[in-house]
Amino acid sequence: MLKKTSLLLVTTIATLGFSAISNAAITKYGVTVSECDFDYENEKFCTDGRLKSYAKVLKNRKPNFDGNKIIYMFETNESGYTGKTPYRLVVIDTKTKMVYPFGYALSDATDYNGKPIAVNKKGETINFDFNVNSNRFCFSGNIDAYRMSQSYEQGKPFCFKYDAAEHGLVREF
Repeated sequence: MLKKTSLLLVTTIATLGFSAISNAAITKYGVTVSECDFDYENEKFCTDGRLKSYAKVLKNRKPNFDGNKIIYMFETNESGYTGKTPYRLVVIDTKTKMVYPFGYALSDATDYNGKPIAVNKKGETINFDFNVNSNRFCFSGNIDAYRMSQSYEQGKPFCFKYDAAEHGLVREF
């Protein structure tokens, strides 16, 4: 009985240790990613391909956000979205070479029946608004996240500010 209890305890501790390690910061190709994935999300921010793309973006692009940062958006490779391909984004600090993943997937604005909704006068169903002179990122479209999804409301973009203490984008209400 003691042997079984000891084995169970060791297995539990090892499993917890491995799960904590799987989300630890990763450094490769000259960049460090602060978080590899989020609970209840399938997106992996620390794959070899993603790390290479962050390094390439850092090398080839100029800051486009908050003075010295780059917002890098990419189509998700996550398979849980039926009929749409949401975008994911990371904030890359060009000075520290840190990559901070954003916790939400962002997709085209749709109504409750899945019908596309225009978010601007151009008729676009998705719009991003940010620039190098501001720490504010706004998005018009739908937010896709586990238990936190939100649909676009006409004329009301979702806005976030970069919070240096949080090392990421924090929602403005």
